[in-house]
Amino acid sequence: MRPLITPAQMRDMEQRYFAETGTPSIDLMDVAARSLVVSIARRYKLDKLVGFACGPGGNGGDGYACAQMYAKIGGRCALFPSEPPRTPDAIRNRERALEMGIPELRLEDLGASPDIWVDALYGTGLSRAPEGYAAELIERMNADRARGSAVVAADIPSGLNGRSGAAYTPCVKADCTVTFQFEKTGHALADGPEVCGEIEVADIGIPEAFFPAGMAALVEPGDVTAALPKKPRNAHKGTNGRLLIVAGSVGMAGAAALCAQSALRSGVGLVTLACPTSLIPIVQTLAPCAMALPLPKRDGAIAPEAVKALTPALASADAVVCGCGLSQRAAPEVLRLILQSDVPALLDADGLNLIAEHGDLKALLRPRHLITPHPGEAARLLGRRVTDPLEDAPALRALGCAALLKGATTLIPTEDRVLLSASGGPGMAKGGSGDALSGLAGGLMAQCAAAGTPMTGDALALCAAVASEIHGRAGELAQARKGVRGMCAADLVEALPEALMEYEA
Repeated sequence: MRPLITPAQMRDMEQRYFAETGTPSIDLMDVAARSLVVSIARRYKLDKLVGFACGPGGNGGDGYACAQMYAKIGGRCALFPSEPPRTPDAIRNRERALEMGIPELRLEDLGASPDIWVDALYGTGLSRAPEGYAAELIERMNADRARGSAVVAADIPSGLNGRSGAAYTPCVKADCTVTFQFEKTGHALADGPEVCGEIEVADIGIPEAFFPAGMAALVEPGDVTAALPKKPRNAHKGTNGRLLIVAGSVGMAGAAALCAQSALRSGVGLVTLACPTSLIPIVQTLAPCAMALPLPKRDGAIAPEAVKALTPALASADAVVCGCGLSQRAAPEVLRLILQSDVPALLDADGLNLIAEHGDLKALLRPRHLITPHPGEAARLLGRRVTDPLEDAPALRALGCAALLKGATTLIPTEDRVLLSASGGPGMAKGGSGDALSGLAGGLMAQCAAAGTPMTGDALALCAAVASEIHGRAGELAQARKGVRGMCAADLVEALPEALMEYEA
């Protein structure tokens, strides 16, 4: 897994490093600047004119130091300060740059635009929208980029929140971001992937002894391969896990079918789809490899009397998924039965809405349960607005269960950190994608449980992270074939076998 650091963690790590080693902060700034100029020189020819947009703080100091180094290797450059530097290191590096004869210009002094802009206006600690001349510089960089100039961001694009990934207005859109020591959480969250361009991590030499505990981590392909349950040669359907899906209502049979189709593609041995009796012909046509358990219905949804039929089905299941297309008209008694059983359970969609509505159900959440809300469902479960995913995901786990907070980047909290899954693409923003994730995750849960891995706590969280990563990769493959607009959740399910093959050891 690839570590991600918050701005506060980075600041504390640097301060501890300076205090305990006696290293001057300007020395570390020079190391960062050197990595930035190396990246620029590797990517572009030295005959390019580079404009360094420098802010008043440490990020601006990086820009001033980089300009000196670029000029020393023969590059042409000019400085564009948003305001006078305020920190000692930035002040000193500006003085050095001016002593070298590097010109300091205003936008109105420009004739032709720079071939390359280096964005060194704001660092990772920005928590408000850029204003004044800094905003003008950002807008000019973006306009020049649209006309063909390249933009390289120092540490983070100015205007992007380094913690949450929220882009303020205006915000630099970079072709490349050279970040220092670690990727920041803001690079991977929300608007980060949209504005950062290619991310290059430069080691600036802080020893591992100073790295903070509890850093977030980005799931990588090797993590998926290592976590997938292995299939022995003599495996059979009974040893590959048994998944029970409780889903569907009149008008939402498709959600139940997508969940079952995805589960069947996960490698699980047996899938039983329990749904209202009238939906059985539909789901058995759409998912013929799944067994079906007819349940009594009321008002088009699963009725309280379904508890009797579900009890023996739960007893033989390794895992259960509940919620896809369930409808809020479904009987709460069904959720209560599932939550009170010993079977690991994934709760999604209207299963979550029913839990949020009935406090006695929420009180039954345990470490063997995985909730998979999108931000709206998370807000209902938490009883408050959801604004900071790095806080919201652990708050969901604090309900007593494992949690997966959906988004363009998905967050899965563990006991001591938050895992991020960033695979996927905008073509997945369609109805049914969540149902496919539930089926895939449920299938993996059943397989892990059947293989002897207790599906509880951090083991369940890792299973959820793996499912999210595979789900996103299948979405990428579907999007490549059908396009951002043309793909749908059924295409994602169709791509699951190919995605899974990429992770086979």
